[in-house]
Amino acid sequence: MKKLSILLFSVLVLGLTGCKDYLDINYDPNSPAEENLKSEMILPAAEMNIAASYAYTLHILGAYNAQYYAQQFGTPNYVKYSQFEVSAENGSDAYRQLFQRALSNLNTVIKKAKDSNESVVLLQATVLRAFAFQLLVDAFGELPYSEAFDPDNLAPKYDNGEDIYKGLINEIDNALAELNSSDMAVTSFIFPNKSVEGWISFAYAQKLKLLSRMSNVEDVSAQIQSIIDAGLLPDDDIQIAGCWANANGQANPFYSEERASWAAVKGNVIANLALVGTMQTDTYTDPRLAAWIQPNGDGKFQGSISGTNLSTVEDKYATTTAWCPIVLEYNTPVILISRAEIDFFLAEFYARKNDAVNAASAYADAIAASFATAGVSGAAAHVALFPYDQSKWKECIGLQKWIALAGINGFEGYTEARRLDQPAFGSVKASNMFAGSGALNLALYQPGTLYTPFQVFNQVGDNKLLERFAYPEISTSRNSNAPSFPGYLEPIFWGK
Repeated sequence: MKKLSILLFSVLVLGLTGCKDYLDINYDPNSPAEENLKSEMILPAAEMNIAASYAYTLHILGAYNAQYYAQQFGTPNYVKYSQFEVSAENGSDAYRQLFQRALSNLNTVIKKAKDSNESVVLLQATVLRAFAFQLLVDAFGELPYSEAFDPDNLAPKYDNGEDIYKGLINEIDNALAELNSSDMAVTSFIFPNKSVEGWISFAYAQKLKLLSRMSNVEDVSAQIQSIIDAGLLPDDDIQIAGCWANANGQANPFYSEERASWAAVKGNVIANLALVGTMQTDTYTDPRLAAWIQPNGDGKFQGSISGTNLSTVEDKYATTTAWCPIVLEYNTPVILISRAEIDFFLAEFYARKNDAVNAASAYADAIAASFATAGVSGAAAHVALFPYDQSKWKECIGLQKWIALAGINGFEGYTEARRLDQPAFGSVKASNMFAGSGALNLALYQPGTLYTPFQVFNQVGDNKLLERFAYPEISTSRNSNAPSFPGYLEPIFWGK
């Protein structure tokens, strides 16, 4: 009998009211036969595979490379990430969770849904499949897609990212076209009430994200307009929330690794000077800052610099209490697509059409949605201080989106920074802020800019972002069709 090589969970499959109902995550080498598994068991497992990668591994990698995070004094874990270095080994865990686990699970759900004519279940799995594949393209650029998951093909070809994006859009369109309104959804963590309408809105939001990312390299305006005309985009954040518990294996994935009492190594992550210095100036403090960042031991917001763990700084900085941890709880939601992102994509769509009125409206809506997600007021005042300017649309949207995504997901912020080239690099480097004898002059930072880390990966260099992660070892080591790595400065297709 055919066995499934997937990550399985112990699941209470009916009426999932909390992640704790089945977040006892264990790999079962003696997996049951595929025909004995039900979609309501497999689909939630795939959601948790995605959450584990998206909310922890990719989030960490992205947040350091987007300069949301810096490395805490004296701690070693993520120093290389803060130096813009992500090795083939570093990317393997995200690839394993998304490709070998989530996508394998979802392919099983899709096959079962097609066999049993369950059109809503097919849509559920297709949307999650598109979400997972999009993350992999945004991280690595090229990967197996058209020949993936064929058990008879041990060396599938690597498809380019743009072709994968187009294939995913086609998959979503087909699933929507086949939708039967009388069919039912299976229970999931994203929509535990089995909302068919919720999954349809997720599908449209995911399609909007794919098309918007492509808009740098291809005219997709007609397809985006059709999404707007359909009027089915979600009003709220698409998220996994209300299900996490304060116990090992049941909490928010990032909390479990960075903050929980059971974490093996914790306390590595502090706020970056780029984020704090942009959100807090001499004349204005963004109200979202306190929602995302904890004050330091002196009750102040102080960001640190990329590329070092501060082992040689002067005494007043040579302490963990000098710096600001991030706000993180066991029940912090995992937001997959925020309403703010949707509105920023719409603002970009109108900006590219030179429709300044609608662009400005969507821009303001995006900022308002970000403030709402953060649970703070003051969006209108923020828009008044940082008004939309059509002549500088990419700078306006890019910077404000970078800020907003700091409170959503670091990998999304990193991806948009690469795609829009915003924030831009300033003229001050981290090395300029070291005044000698360990003294730091952090006041030199230029708000609204990125900066070269104190020590930067030599294959990236000054005033550049790491454009892609190395192909993961777990993908290339046994595949004779794996391409040569094009280099860390080769943009993903949407950034060219």
